[in-house]
Amino acid sequence: MSGLFNGFFDNLLSGTLNPKGNLGDARHASRTFVKNSFRLAPKVKFLYHVNFSFSEAMRQTLPTWEQKHKLEAGLLVKDSTLPSFTANVESKKKYNRTKNIQTGLTYNPITINFHDDNLGIITGMLEAYYRYNFLDGNYGEDPGAYAKTYRDSTYLNEKRNSYQYGLHNKITFPFFNNIKLSQLTRHTFTTYTLVNPLITDWNHGSIDNSSGSDTNSNSMTIAYEAVHIDRGGVGDRGEAPTGFGDLSHYDATPSPNTLVGGGSVSLGALLTGAVDLFDYSRTGSGFSSPLAAIIAGVNLIDNIQNLSVEGIQEDIGNIITGANETFYDNTVSGLQNTEIP
Repeated sequence: MSGLFNGFFDNLLSGTLNPKGNLGDARHASRTFVKNSFRLAPKVKFLYHVNFSFSEAMRQTLPTWEQKHKLEAGLLVKDSTLPSFTANVESKKKYNRTKNIQTGLTYNPITINFHDDNLGIITGMLEAYYRYNFLDGNYGEDPGAYAKTYRDSTYLNEKRNSYQYGLHNKITFPFFNNIKLSQLTRHTFTTYTLVNPLITDWNHGSIDNSSGSDTNSNSMTIAYEAVHIDRGGVGDRGEAPTGFGDLSHYDATPSPNTLVGGGSVSLGALLTGAVDLFDYSRTGSGFSSPLAAIIAGVNLIDNIQNLSVEGIQEDIGNIITGANETFYDNTVSGLQNTEIP
């Protein structure tokens, strides 16, 4: 058994006394972006969540759409710009000195692009906005409405004058309450809430006979009156960010990298799984159901039976190497016992 660890302890001693070995790299970027669980690493753009909140008047007008597709509209966001601000700054003369003062703040519009889904959820939302705010789109079921509406009928009979258009919809409540754009990273979120959003322009993409596999997109540009910024841990305050994690569109099957998922895991994960099972037997916490605990127990036994001397040695080496790097504040690197010819 002593021969099993001889090489391991030789490498451990060499790495402790000569951390960089004969060939090591400078870890400036690593200490900035990798250290402390990627605390300062840049956020990636593809981790986001969008939620639309509709006014009570809109929900009463289109109850079926709001109930079925409210969360799906956010899932179909292809990309979006985040809020940006422009401060209005004027230069004033103060005797022989120039003084810059702020006179206001401009909230720059954002643009949201959507996948044009086959069911027509986004097309339906934009149609609902059109018909909710403007009367023009509400005459489609009347074959003669177009002629009656878009022809000068001032001196015709009262029935002709009953067809109105434009902003005559008697709307007192907005279509949207707010729109929330959330960035996600390391189990945390940053949410930008757009206050009193209004669509300034929207379009339904294009059609093209020469296109092969290109997909269509819908888009809208949003003006807003203010921005509220919130941040925290995902799920810390109940449903945070709003609408995130709805299981109807997420794969809830356990990962194969876990005991419950049936995967082969490391020695450290086996020890953690054994502790979790012990805690579950005492407190009932740690697993979503008794079935999940049973599956984890069966896979734990199976993984233990498949352990090999080489695998145990490698896992122990990884554990101690990690502790050694922590001891040196993440300065241990490079290839040990490597010479340049």
